[in-house]
Amino acid sequence: MGSIGGNTAAVIQIGTFADNDYGNDVVKWENAFQEPVYGFLDMVNEGTNSRSLMHRVEDADYIFLCDYFLPAAGGVKLTAENSRVLIDGEVYEVKVYDDPMRMHEHMEIYLKYLGGQQGNGG
Repeated sequence: MGSIGGNTAAVIQIGTFADNDYGNDVVKWENAFQEPVYGFLDMVNEGTNSRSLMHRVEDADYIFLCDYFLPAAGGVKLTAENSRVLIDGEVYEVKVYDDPMRMHEHMEIYLKYLGGQQGNGG
């Protein structure tokens, strides 16, 4: 199978917990890979709570299709709980990494839009 390629760069980040000066757990985000992953971002639905024509983007679910990669970084498996995706400066929560039928042909990353309010910081 040929490369999917893509017109969208996604930076996959992995989070680690640390205590801040007040003893609270904070997440430190670092890029999981040296280079972004290229693929295509598409909306899966317009949200479950909106029935009007004015759908809220924040309620939408997305799928990012890209070439297959091993969902691990630095010996740590990437999961919905420990990673996020940045696309065009916007933050997406990972819902699941899917290697359809475990064929290692492409990845489907299901996302929930969180917006820019979460910050891009490392």
